[in-house]
Amino acid sequence: MHIQRSLLLPCLLACAAASAQAPRADSSPAVRTLRTHEVTDNPLRKSDDLITIGQQTAPTLVISRKSIELAGSRRLDEVLREQTGMAIVPDLGSGNRSVGIQLQGFSSEYVLILIDGQPMTGRLAGNFDLSRIGVGDVERIEVIKGAASSLYGSEALGGVINIITRQAVRKAQASAGLRFGTYQTTDANLSAEMPFKNNKGFVSVSGNFYKTDGFNANTAYLKEGKTSPPYTSFSGQARGQWRFNDRTSLQARVRAAGRQSEMFRSYGAQPFHDNLREKDINAGLNLRSQASRTTTLLARYYYTGYDTRQTVILQENGRLLQENDFYQQIHRLEVQAENRPDNLPLVFLGGIGADRQSYNNPGSDILRAMSGYFAYLQGEYAYSEKFRMTAGFRYDGNTDYGGRLNLSAGALFKPTQWLSFRASLGNGFKPPTYAQMYQVFTNITQGYTVIGAHNFAEKAAELKAAGTIAQVWDNAAQIALLKPETSTSINAGFTLHTGSHMEWQAGAFMHRLRHLINTEQVGIMRNGQQLFSYINIDRVIMRGVEAGWKFAITPNLQLSAGYQLLDARNSAVTDSIRQKSSRYATVRTPDGIRPATTKDYFGLPNRSRHMGSLQAAWAHPRWGLGASFRGTYRGKYGFLDVDNNGYIDNYDVFVKGYALLYVSVQKTLLRKRLTLHLGVDNIGGYTDYLMPSQPGRVFMAGAEWHFIRKEKN
Repeated sequence: MHIQRSLLLPCLLACAAASAQAPRADSSPAVRTLRTHEVTDNPLRKSDDLITIGQQTAPTLVISRKSIELAGSRRLDEVLREQTGMAIVPDLGSGNRSVGIQLQGFSSEYVLILIDGQPMTGRLAGNFDLSRIGVGDVERIEVIKGAASSLYGSEALGGVINIITRQAVRKAQASAGLRFGTYQTTDANLSAEMPFKNNKGFVSVSGNFYKTDGFNANTAYLKEGKTSPPYTSFSGQARGQWRFNDRTSLQARVRAAGRQSEMFRSYGAQPFHDNLREKDINAGLNLRSQASRTTTLLARYYYTGYDTRQTVILQENGRLLQENDFYQQIHRLEVQAENRPDNLPLVFLGGIGADRQSYNNPGSDILRAMSGYFAYLQGEYAYSEKFRMTAGFRYDGNTDYGGRLNLSAGALFKPTQWLSFRASLGNGFKPPTYAQMYQVFTNITQGYTVIGAHNFAEKAAELKAAGTIAQVWDNAAQIALLKPETSTSINAGFTLHTGSHMEWQAGAFMHRLRHLINTEQVGIMRNGQQLFSYINIDRVIMRGVEAGWKFAITPNLQLSAGYQLLDARNSAVTDSIRQKSSRYATVRTPDGIRPATTKDYFGLPNRSRHMGSLQAAWAHPRWGLGASFRGTYRGKYGFLDVDNNGYIDNYDVFVKGYALLYVSVQKTLLRKRLTLHLGVDNIGGYTDYLMPSQPGRVFMAGAEWHFIRKEKN
């Protein structure tokens, strides 16, 4: 493998040199079709990254800046919660302070979060907290559904969410905004940008302050305190670009953010203070060059770091009850090359790179580091304007787990202007995370404890000797050194245009996972709460269908709707029920215990079979008025296996199905320099104590002042 890595970059550069000598006539229709993918007015395109969403044959979604502004969204989770097939879920392992995304049944650990093509870090319990990211400086959000590991790497088994900040600056402008609402929520934004040297370079800066008092969605049990804690956060970002000439540019960006939360909690006994501090920083440097008319090269370095500290102190005696420190950082170096040969309807995209990841728990005996390396290549072939196909591979290596080759393929067929078909196939590979292997975490608000699989025996023995573990169950014998997870994803669908104003989309997906790392209860704590660890599940299948509809009634009034049907289950559970295995053989019903059947198995927890969305957007440009109405539905989903038979059955604890409605109105004044906004989230005020991060009705109002009117995108 070392020989292959050392040869790949010279091969790419040799390809670039050879293509520079190739003839340059664009004679065939297929070549002209490929050329339309380029941005003709600027060789640097609209994104730093050579990997773009247009190169995907998997289902994709682009959320525009206009949609974000009209909806009045403030944080990333607020944008994504209203999209078809995407569910926002709380991360109880982080004390309800974070929310993650679920995509086509994949939980947050399998969805890669990027900013301008570079990965974010800070997954304390596998979950990336979407509420950390403000959207004040976001130009658009790109979503890829399904395995994208062949281009994006091991964390993209379930999909990719790429947050694109403003890429091009054509004139000096600045804005300031302030919003205030329910739960004493305050959201303040400042941004400014300016080109210089006749647009050879630009610089842009932005900052955000966000504060909320939190809320309590569990008043029946939580006597004092909040299920969604109060916090204050700051974030700032700076971005710059310098164009040496029409072929070469240098881009740099840095983002820093911090959040602090402090509160008092009481469930009726042993009240305590809960303190959390976290900060993260992301920095990148990109050198991009149009090496020839047909070849583009990109070299980049990226650093990201995340640091968090949580302490829980008993009020009555000041004793430190819990302390969780975690630090993670990643250094990554990558070289990309894109080649578009003349006279051939082909595009090649390849790259090589390496990264170094380190994890540290200060005050503990855990200090880990892993190095990774990767190489990928994708080819795109356009037979005609009606047919396009892609195929590629990616090799990911890891110092702890070796490597794996992931393959991908896809096709797009457009027999007419009003009908197109799309299909994709992809593999994925994901090593276990630090938390799954080694971390010991106790959620003091819920009482449960999670121990990593690689040190379970040692740490469980220590806790049992300390008197905190009451019993370790027999299934703990299944805990072993974790295997990497692998997946195969298939997506297929069509798009139909009925007239010039209506579009229909429908598709089906299936994801087969091997060695899925599952969180499983393996014992009982002295306080009656659960003891968890991680166990590989041999076979998991998630399959379903998605459908969408868009109708532009007028240029200023648009409707859209979407639906997802999902079936997610562990095949081993189904087999065990059929085989009448001891733990899976019975089910406890209101009428007593009876033999179980496969129909009793509802599926994986926290997955709804039915999800839907509805959106209506209206604008009146002459009046400077706009309005947006959105609705989401999520069907019931399994929450807790109360009879300990190893799966969620129809008699366990479920979160009931619910619908949430949102409305927002905005008005521009003073020649579009002033924008007023009013919004109401969760109009019906729906809450559930099993959904600790779902607030009740929220009113938000605010204004934004544009010092220089922005150009239309």
